[in-house]
Amino acid sequence: MSVSAIILNFNRPDYIQNHILPALSKIKEINQVVISNGKKETAIGITKYGEYLKILDHYGEMNKEYGLTLRFLSSLKAKNKYVMIMDDDIIPTPETVKFLLERVKTEPSRIHGMYGRDLLDGKTYSYENVFGEVPVVLTRCLMTTKEKCQFFMDNFRLYESDLIKTSRPYWNGEDILFSLLSVQSTGKMNRAYDLSHTNRVLNYLDPGTSISIGGDHISYRQKLVTSLMEKMVISDVIKKEKKIIKKRYQLTYFLENTDLLKYLSFGYLANLF
Repeated sequence: MSVSAIILNFNRPDYIQNHILPALSKIKEINQVVISNGKKETAIGITKYGEYLKILDHYGEMNKEYGLTLRFLSSLKAKNKYVMIMDDDIIPTPETVKFLLERVKTEPSRIHGMYGRDLLDGKTYSYENVFGEVPVVLTRCLMTTKEKCQFFMDNFRLYESDLIKTSRPYWNGEDILFSLLSVQSTGKMNRAYDLSHTNRVLNYLDPGTSISIGGDHISYRQKLVTSLMEKMVISDVIKKEKKIIKKRYQLTYFLENTDLLKYLSFGYLANLF
């Protein structure tokens, strides 16, 4: 079985082309990468990867209409049943991809990823990384099926509130809804694992390119959770079924999965911009 990697390209085309694509092309389980271009100015065009790379131009009206839900819309264009949705600043190891693929093949009804989030008391969003059977798995890097992506696309408009319509970027929090829809439809928690990967450490030095760094990010996500839970009525299921086996602070977990020593080399640092 093979997997398609799905990446939204907006502010970091150079990192995708110089680091992510070369790394993914060496992972045997990945035989396709689908890139959704969300901004014309940074769009990735024809590359040396040929049919291995599928490029979707979603800037303009498509981006305005779907926002971050383009992750799931793009997944429907993948040639494989299994898709790995990932950010444009993270590189999973070959061992991690193999592990996640094995997990989703065994339990396709669950979402499997590396960055879990808890809902304390079944309703309060926690920014801390959690592992085990968790309510929310971030789209930072997760493995799922096209079927679950289709289910999201069939239902996400039902939960589109004024809060989401005015979010920046549009449909910020799509990962929360994706996870909660899975919980609602299956009665099962999603799974998060502490797995090896490489983060782009410049995120913390260049916060302007990241949507997860900012004073109102956490408060927005809590408001979104409150709004969604009022409609979905699954807090009791979450309190009963979740099994948190490990916790990690966000900054610690992020930094431990970076190649900080490489940044002592000016040549490597310059290549990341």
